[in-house]
Amino acid sequence: MHSTLGNIWNRRHLLWVLTTSNIKRQNKNTVLGYLWWLLDPILMTAVYYILVTVLFRRGGSNQPYILFVLCGLLAWKAFAGSVSQSIRIISGQAGIVRAISFPKVVLPLSLVFSNTIFFLFALLVAVAVACWYGPEYGTWPNIYYLMLPVVICLQVMFTAGVAMLMSAMGVLFKDTGNIMSHLLRMWYFLSPGLYSLDRIPEDMQPFFRINPFCELMTSYRDIIMRGRMPSWFDLGYAFGVGLVSCLVGYLLFRKLEGKLVQKL
Repeated sequence: MHSTLGNIWNRRHLLWVLTTSNIKRQNKNTVLGYLWWLLDPILMTAVYYILVTVLFRRGGSNQPYILFVLCGLLAWKAFAGSVSQSIRIISGQAGIVRAISFPKVVLPLSLVFSNTIFFLFALLVAVAVACWYGPEYGTWPNIYYLMLPVVICLQVMFTAGVAMLMSAMGVLFKDTGNIMSHLLRMWYFLSPGLYSLDRIPEDMQPFFRINPFCELMTSYRDIIMRGRMPSWFDLGYAFGVGLVSCLVGYLLFRKLEGKLVQKL
């Protein structure tokens, strides 16, 4: 069954089943189970707090640096996790792919949706940190939190496009996983995850802004840390890149779908 939009819609229940299966598999054979959804970002926050705030004493009079890092890191973790896992998702399910007729694109999409659910729980930790710093920095929850679903949807669009493309490339080119692990590491350091964009020389900033995660990370920080409306330019650019990513990823996956099954 080809991954046409009609077939995907008709098999939407399968997408939900795969998404929930991914979630259950993440917590399989663990004592604490779903509690890890919160413990993982909490422990990660503690590590960054010790490194950044206690040891390196980063931060300033106008922003809590640990919250600055978290707003970018949590979003990036959801994206990088989805892309990395999508590279092996089709070859890892080779038996099912060959034996059952279904739109294969639901496999990478289910990874994106399950990682997005983990991300939503991780955001609760970021909000808790914002409340912790509220008395000192004024980082209280605000009305602009209503824009968070918009930013999250833009991130999901972009992530889905890249995941669909990488899931196909992972079958056709066996070195895709090794290459992407290095590219993702470089990509994060070229994104303003650990530094603000104003630290980049002004003549270099347009090149950094090509990266959609520049706009996405800035939008999360505007909402959670600065209590203001994200830039409409940032949202518009992220939407445009996300839409192109989704279309290109889907069309290329659909074109290569037949070859993927033969390659397994």
